[in-house]
Amino acid sequence: MSEITSVWFAIGLDIAMIIYTLWVISLGKGNGKLPVDIGIGMLAWLAVLHLGLSTKSIFSADVSGITFLAIVFLAVGAVGAMLFLVPQIREQLLALDQQQLMLMQGIRVFFGANFLMMASLGSLPKTFGILDGWTHIAAGFFGLIAAFALARGADGIRRAWFANIFGVADILIVASTLSLVLLPTLTPYHTMMYAVFLPAPLWLWFHIVSIWKLIENRHVVSQEVSA
Repeated sequence: MSEITSVWFAIGLDIAMIIYTLWVISLGKGNGKLPVDIGIGMLAWLAVLHLGLSTKSIFSADVSGITFLAIVFLAVGAVGAMLFLVPQIREQLLALDQQQLMLMQGIRVFFGANFLMMASLGSLPKTFGILDGWTHIAAGFFGLIAAFALARGADGIRRAWFANIFGVADILIVASTLSLVLLPTLTPYHTMMYAVFLPAPLWLWFHIVSIWKLIENRHVVSQEVSA
């Protein structure tokens, strides 16, 4: 697969993730409509990201691993600020139930499959690509299992905790390995960055909101039992 084909495949996955995310949001009670305005904002960021990566102007070519990791976490913080400081987006985010938050992770199976393909073609170091691919597939699968269990009342809370912990660990380990170990080999403009700077921060925040709601729900149940 040529580099251009790989880039457009990554962009296609990001667009699929955007559409899937909007669809999951539309599943909320009393909703039923795709939040087009949020989708336009995500597509605009994808366009800016593509421009920066394709022209190699978004990062310095010799950026250090520590600095790059700091940039990744800064991007996560910026996404969090947008999610919680823009009233319309915050309202949509906090209205998501646990099933929706878990469903959000399901699309990761396709990103994992892409990482496996990149490893097989030599676009990623084989060991990293295989491990990253399978852990992403597992994170998405566990999210889907948790969503189904929650909908069926089949011990969904425990499965949601497991899916969240596994998913967060996957994102943090991959981001750290990519930045601190593999960056000199891959460069800051690698196709992986289409996942690092668009879906990954959103998936991380969906995990965080899910964990927060699980803790809040436990407190509510504890108060009801005490009463």
